[in-house]
Amino acid sequence: MTKQDFTTTIVVDQTPTQVFNAISNPRAWWSGEIKGDTTKLNDEFTYRYKDLHLTKQKVVEMIPDQKVVWLVTESAINYAEDKKEWTGTKISFEIAKQGNKTQLLFTHLGLNPNIECFESCSSSWTQLIQQGLFTLITTGKSKQILLSKPFTIQEIAARFNELARQEKWFEIQDEFFADNVRSIDPPNSPYFGYAEGKSPVRKKGEDFVRRITALHSASTSEPIVNGNHFAVGRSYQNNSFINRKNHFSHQLPF
Repeated sequence: MTKQDFTTTIVVDQTPTQVFNAISNPRAWWSGEIKGDTTKLNDEFTYRYKDLHLTKQKVVEMIPDQKVVWLVTESAINYAEDKKEWTGTKISFEIAKQGNKTQLLFTHLGLNPNIECFESCSSSWTQLIQQGLFTLITTGKSKQILLSKPFTIQEIAARFNELARQEKWFEIQDEFFADNVRSIDPPNSPYFGYAEGKSPVRKKGEDFVRRITALHSASTSEPIVNGNHFAVGRSYQNNSFINRKNHFSHQLPF
């Protein structure tokens, strides 16, 4: 089975030289503490983020305006069971012209769904590349991204359960939903359809709430955790809805 390395892409108006120079200055976009040189082939540097992450990188490939590759020679991912998950992985930046724009393809070779920190590390990389590095390239100004310790699935499920028992569904959306969240109805649902993005999904939930004219009781079961997922059951009793067909397929409003 082919492993899927983490990738993300940005496209900017700036030149390949400007993109290359920004990549080679990680202190200006990679949150945390960096010691050592980062601008020449065979340079070595260490990166530390609080007490969560310590790695040592070596610049093993550098083609001006085209490509930069760092090899992770040592790692201590302190929240993972295998703290050396990053050791031996490569961090690659490939630069290419795309019409009158410049594309940057970022790949962390070896960061794939088979390792424990994939979800949290890929999320952090997305923030760093899409926000931190993008801002540096497009404005010339540093934007330090505040990363946080990743929650375990058990911690997320427990927090979800706490808010669900208080019927705080929109607080759940605000706290946990990604910007590209999707809400998908069952096939042939005539009412709400498909929504993508935090604002459309929230509006879908608000539309759901507005259709309720009476709610005598509702309850949410304890979360059942399996791997990196959890599920809950949701039940209603003696509900009334305003809709054209006087029936509704119940679902969580998010």
